[in-house]
Amino acid sequence: MKNHFKPHIEKMNRYQTSLGRNLREGVRLDRNERVSNFPPEIMMDFLKAFPAYALNASPEPTVLYEKISHSIDIPREQIFITNGITEGIRILFEILTNPSENLIVLDPTYPMYSIYAQMYQVEYRPFKFTENLIPDLESLKKGLDQKTAMVMIPNPNLPIESVFTVEEIRKIATLCKKNGTILVVDEAYHFFGAPTVLELLKEFDNLVVMRTFSKAYGMAGIRLGFMVSQVQNIQYLSKTRSLVESNTLSMGAAEYMLDHPEILQTHVKEVSQGAKYVQKELTSLGLRWFGGHVTNGILIFLNSEEESTELISYMKQNNVYIRGSFQAPYQTCVRVSIGPQAVMEIFIQTLKDWLQQRSKKNISHGNHPSLSRQ
Repeated sequence: MKNHFKPHIEKMNRYQTSLGRNLREGVRLDRNERVSNFPPEIMMDFLKAFPAYALNASPEPTVLYEKISHSIDIPREQIFITNGITEGIRILFEILTNPSENLIVLDPTYPMYSIYAQMYQVEYRPFKFTENLIPDLESLKKGLDQKTAMVMIPNPNLPIESVFTVEEIRKIATLCKKNGTILVVDEAYHFFGAPTVLELLKEFDNLVVMRTFSKAYGMAGIRLGFMVSQVQNIQYLSKTRSLVESNTLSMGAAEYMLDHPEILQTHVKEVSQGAKYVQKELTSLGLRWFGGHVTNGILIFLNSEEESTELISYMKQNNVYIRGSFQAPYQTCVRVSIGPQAVMEIFIQTLKDWLQQRSKKNISHGNHPSLSRQ
């Protein structure tokens, strides 16, 4: 079999993250999932919604398409359901790029963008942030050329939180159209407070917008998302669909959420309250932080990569899971998902315990304890 391996694929390094978590008792703050479990009454009501044929009949996506169409006020013909935004990204690479081309991606961001670039042999050009953590539009303009197949912008973005206005995206879409480049806007975190650019679909035939049920809807486990674009684009993109777009259970869960928008609204409110609490506590501890305004994640700056690694390890020992291991110049940072204040209080207390323990250790070694200050 090995003689059929593609050399560029064989050279790739892939890592599975967030393995070994105690999902039942742990505090899950490492993957920007919904931090709190759904209440038992919602789970029971959700399970009752599944008909007797849910497991034995082939999936029927029509109802979900109709509900998505109604929820975003976009015709069904402009929507393509996928197995999460991740599959949507893969489809775009597979049928819209060639190995000789490049793409520009706001970076750092969701790692699957760079992974698919490697898989499909497309040059990855990062659209970087300034030292003030603002997207550097000049780096986008400099990277754009006649071989740029796509510009991909998560809006909002993580781990460095950023958000573009509709007018800013319009200008980027215009620039891309003049160049013959596709603009992909990933709106995974839209419901936490960022504007949507769906209205621009009427103006631009080079625009694709992606959405997911993983973040504000809080259903990362169902792996379901969708793409929206002009009709001719969706007709082309949907040629990649498998026998059906997804499975009955995932689509049924998404339908339930669309029928109960109050669940999303409550979750978004809890995240906002939790963010304000965490921001206040981090400031009082003298720690520099960034984000938590239009996403469910916040970046915390420490003094060194060693401190970052130590904090992650300490948290894990206490069944609190956070994310680190970012590339330079953000290797000293940790990212924390945000949930209800009651859950975030556990994180803050564990953080305070670590800071106290580290301070005592530094003093015992004759060192003056120092931490990043805002």
